[in-house]
Amino acid sequence: MTGKTLKTFVNTCATAALLVAGSAQASLLWKVSGNDLEQPSYLFGTVHMICQSDFYMDERIEQAFANTQSLMLELDMSSESEMMRLQQLMVNPSGPYLDEYLDDDQYAQVDAFFQQHVGAGLQFLGALKPFALQATAMAVTASCDEVVSYEGYFLEQAMTGDYTVTAVESAEFQATLFDDIPMQQQVNWLWEIVDDVEAGQALFQELTSVYLSEDMDALFEVIVSEPEFQEYQGLILDDRNLAWVEPIRAQIHQQPTFIAVGSGHIAGELGMLELLRAEGYTVEPIARAD
Repeated sequence: MTGKTLKTFVNTCATAALLVAGSAQASLLWKVSGNDLEQPSYLFGTVHMICQSDFYMDERIEQAFANTQSLMLELDMSSESEMMRLQQLMVNPSGPYLDEYLDDDQYAQVDAFFQQHVGAGLQFLGALKPFALQATAMAVTASCDEVVSYEGYFLEQAMTGDYTVTAVESAEFQATLFDDIPMQQQVNWLWEIVDDVEAGQALFQELTSVYLSEDMDALFEVIVSEPEFQEYQGLILDDRNLAWVEPIRAQIHQQPTFIAVGSGHIAGELGMLELLRAEGYTVEPIARAD
């Protein structure tokens, strides 16, 4: 995604934000019932990063959570061993590598970016894999005092409420997911964030706006609209969604479960809504009260 296409992506976000009214998919929260379930479970679309000032919670979401006994995330963040494994796998096994994919000026700019915003340069961070550096850089582009996550919120609620916490994926899987994407492409994505912070900030704000509209169709279209993402949509979204069906099915037949996964996984032909319906479940939106 070049600087030009990043701006186009921002414009796509803005357009989607104007088209959300009246969508049949306008909810972050979905009730999953039928198919011999004794009690319903709930599916909630998250964003992994949001400004504290934009964080939204309401009674319907809290009530749905209270009606369940377990929390299912993409990754079990309550597991110390899983989180330690993730930290280990975030490091490139061959050590620092960015100088192989960036020219001298680009490398210096990326180093200065992390020095300025994180307080540590590539001398300390340079061995982290691109996905870890991208996440750190994206948190900077949020341009707010505090960044939080819905996963963190629900995990805190689950831990205080004695919920079972499970996951659809392992740390091993998540940390190696991008290994099938060429390293140059991954570094290019990192460079785009660093090279045009203003465009990144605008993108973050527009994605937040579309997310808070609760229109899953619009959000999905925004996410998959970039041609460079489409090349890897199967790897990043579709294949994972298909793999999640069985662990979700097994869990919701064991306990009523609150499933909180990235909202990009919710809509689309191979999104969780359609995949669960194809399994015979009734999946209904629980709309926000106006």
